[in-house]
Amino acid sequence: DTKCSKIDHIIATQKKKIVGTYTKIKPAGLTKLNNAEYTNFMNAFYRLAFAAGGGGGDSESPDEISLDNNPLGITDAQKTAFEKELPLMTDLVNQSHISDETAQLLDLDKQRDDLVVYLTTSVSQMRKSPIEAQRTAAQTVYNIIKPYIGIYKSANQQETAQIQGLLLDLDKEGVPALIQTLGLKEILDSLRAANDEYAKLTAQRTGNRAASIKEASAVVRLRMDDLYDDMTTIAFVQSVAAPTAETARFVNELNALIDETTALYNQRVGAAKAAAKRKE
Repeated sequence: DTKCSKIDHIIATQKKKIVGTYTKIKPAGLTKLNNAEYTNFMNAFYRLAFAAGGGGGDSESPDEISLDNNPLGITDAQKTAFEKELPLMTDLVNQSHISDETAQLLDLDKQRDDLVVYLTTSVSQMRKSPIEAQRTAAQTVYNIIKPYIGIYKSANQQETAQIQGLLLDLDKEGVPALIQTLGLKEILDSLRAANDEYAKLTAQRTGNRAASIKEASAVVRLRMDDLYDDMTTIAFVQSVAAPTAETARFVNELNALIDETTALYNQRVGAAKAAAKRKE
């Protein structure tokens, strides 16, 4: 309350002295942005505020506002706190592809299920082939794969290990030639590729989930929102109470950044709506 009353007093005093209007900082609409858009905006805001030394003073107390070499009036404590949150938010954005991995895993699991069923069914049926070479080869291969029939019903990680065991057994001496006779080499190669990719993505997702122990993006965003609000309020007051070329540049460029971010957001939402309409 004391801070707000001081700010109101400064603005009221300056309005009596200066004829004209002040350029206000536009509402950024941060809550509507997704995590990637939000992080991009905050990184750009940081560059505007601090890249040219515009914020953060050299005062002995980090909570004091010193205007020496600090026309925006942003404190060192605020700058340090903001710098702590930015990497956290960036890490959380990088974790957002976990859902993509899950979708890929579902697709790969279906692929390998279909391939296992096709392989075991084909071998079983070819034991009745009128071609003796195929019939003999099928019987030998069937004896190998018999313990693996139905593995597609197993839990995903268990299925991965069982498919690896099946592939190892089918790679033993003499068996690849039988697979060639049965015309199933391409099926076996596809199964190997799908299972290897599944194992790789599973390990990758496990690593990402370990990283996701970090604070949720919503919590980090709340802290960054408060810092952004405080810093932009201080910078606007400085642009009114002690206007300089630097404060004018900051306000104008921040407003341009807000306009650009809003335009890109509207473009993304519009494209999503158009795509949904086409699908309907």
